Amino acid sequence: MIIQQLVYHNKMIINESKTKEIVFLRPSSKRLHRFPSVDGIDNVDNAKLLEVILPNSFSVEMHVMYILSICSQRIFLLKRLRDQGLPVHYL
Repeated sequence: MIIQQLVYHNKMIINESKTKEIVFLRPSSKRLHRFPSVDGIDNVDNAKLLEVILPNSFSVEMHVMYILSICSQRIFLLKRLRDQGLPVHYL
């Protein structure tokens, strides 16, 4: 309950409905020593911070797939606009 002591000492309030916990692990970690979670806080496998997806394994695969899907959607929309007659110099 170190987190709760830190919060109390600094006169902070944790909004449990908006707070998530992520534990970053080394990919080749043999031992899994987990710290106790804070009561009422959800433990997640990945987090999105400033549009960057951070998984607990520090792999970039999930973020790259996210960016590729966004690019694919934008290209599809641009092709639809071109097919509808929008002049090419706007694209």
